[in-house]
Amino acid sequence: MLRSVQAFLPVAGQLGDVRDAFAAPPGRWLPEARQVGPNRWTMTVRAGQFTRAVTAQISAPWRAGDTQWRSLSWDPIADEDAALPVERFLPSLDGELGLNFADDRATLVVDARYRPPGGPAGAALDSVVLHRVAQRTLERLLADIAARLTAEALLVVPGDVLVPHADETSGEDTAPTSGEHA
Repeated sequence: MLRSVQAFLPVAGQLGDVRDAFAAPPGRWLPEARQVGPNRWTMTVRAGQFTRAVTAQISAPWRAGDTQWRSLSWDPIADEDAALPVERFLPSLDGELGLNFADDRATLVVDARYRPPGGPAGAALDSVVLHRVAQRTLERLLADIAARLTAEALLVVPGDVLVPHADETSGEDTAPTSGEHA
């Protein structure tokens, strides 16, 4: 049985700058992100005191109405040092991450689905408690992304071209470029 989970959170900053930051490569605004392939990132998700590394796939942005969307999916990463393979008990997620920019304000939105692991017993446990953990995980993810987008939006200077922090092939750091300033 698939479960749906949604969350939204306003984002501070100038609307155009926040929109440009969201259109930038995800490594600039994903929490603790490291690129591991085309459109693939490792990142950390949090729920309360729990943290978990996941491999996320994030699409290029597309626009529908007042919202700029990106597909988002993730799978938990196995912890080889763990005595118990916890990732078997954590769901994969598939959904959309959006930035709505209506009424002169930006709002992050996530609309996702997951299948509770553990068959019928897992589904029962999810309906009692784990669905709230999934909700809080997405709310925390949005808070982390909103903070990064706000910081990125403050760095945007008219005429700058946003480029990745790390070159996709060499891993070397790069910086925003502009013809008028360094």
